[in-house]
Amino acid sequence: MEFRDVTQDLKSDLARVEKAINQNYKSDVPLIPGISSYLMSCGGKRIRPMLTLLAAKLCGRETDDTVVKHGCVVEYIHAATLLHDDVVDETTVRRGKETVNAKWGSDASILVGDFLISRAILILAQDCERKIIQAVTEATKVLVEGGIHEYTEARNIKVSEKHILDIIHRKTASMISVSARLGGLLANATEQQETAIISFGDDFGMAFQLMDDALDYDADEAVLGKPPGTDFKEGHVTLPLHHLYSKADRPLKKEIEAFVKNENITEKDLEYVVGYMHKHKSIDYTLNLARFYIDRAKSHLRKADFPAPQYIEHFDAVADYIHSRHQRDAGLKVESI
Repeated sequence: MEFRDVTQDLKSDLARVEKAINQNYKSDVPLIPGISSYLMSCGGKRIRPMLTLLAAKLCGRETDDTVVKHGCVVEYIHAATLLHDDVVDETTVRRGKETVNAKWGSDASILVGDFLISRAILILAQDCERKIIQAVTEATKVLVEGGIHEYTEARNIKVSEKHILDIIHRKTASMISVSARLGGLLANATEQQETAIISFGDDFGMAFQLMDDALDYDADEAVLGKPPGTDFKEGHVTLPLHHLYSKADRPLKKEIEAFVKNENITEKDLEYVVGYMHKHKSIDYTLNLARFYIDRAKSHLRKADFPAPQYIEHFDAVADYIHSRHQRDAGLKVESI
């Protein structure tokens, strides 16, 4: 099974989620639906709602209005974090379009992000399932803590690999994991089933972000939806740069330290660093680690008995898509570990 087969199988369900997304950001304050509509139309595969739908089906619950609403919730929280992150990072381009921050300003970006979070909370409150509310709020707390933790170590090239992976787990994997977990909870998953789904989400989320971090240094703008080297130019120490620093000799280390502190990085600087990344296989290292997480994510779902095990193939296809699409588009050759 391939990713396009998954999207085809879920076509009508995803259309219902999209309808819910568009209906629930309505407001009598014109700027809110205007910005929300712009943001939601900027593309994206709706991976998080897709995981909610698939986990519910895997555990024996077909897509109904409640499942659809929870798919909307995770997408709203994700969208809000993008709005806030773009303000913090002063990002101007995302998915090939101006960010809300660049188009309307930081104040509007922050406030509409707050609105989407409030809408997500209100949607959850309509059903008021305690375990679901706890799961979402805990994941959101972890996400915010990750952002603050990252901020406190901004432009610090000497952080550990463990720190970098912890930030990925908090900022990306936590919300991807809870997206899948919600589907299981809505279908009254057993403890064994819930554990397997959470573990899948954690490892898939790690792979998801690692792929983005690798591609930031080695993909075309048309693939990324933003200029390559954005993390480097914003001073983010992601795994490819950290790996290069760990392998560099003293003179190169000094150069990397200077680049990280420099707020005016040029294309020539980026090309210089990427050249060394290829030499020291720093991008390959990141891609191989992502492949490891994908393979481990897939293994978790085989440790539990599910009412509809045929949907495990759908999870496999989504996980493989993240790696194979990036590999193909970036022209990268990755060995499995």
